[in-house]
Amino acid sequence: MSEVASPCIKICHRDSKDVCFGCRRTGEEIGKWSKFSDDEKREVIEKTFRRSNVPGESPPGNYLR
Repeated sequence: MSEVASPCIKICHRDSKDVCFGCRRTGEEIGKWSKFSDDEKREVIEKTFRRSNVPGESPPGNYLR
């Protein structure tokens, strides 16, 4: 089985609750990503599907998801 790839899409700006606008990981998850096991990485990715950014906040430029 191959290593779980980072969900980063190079929109590296976080909202006031520390959730990235691009990948929807928290700052802590981003910082620990390389140390996580593949199972932990899959858990983080599953969490990102249920997260949203703070209403009314957006990253610089036209990067809305």
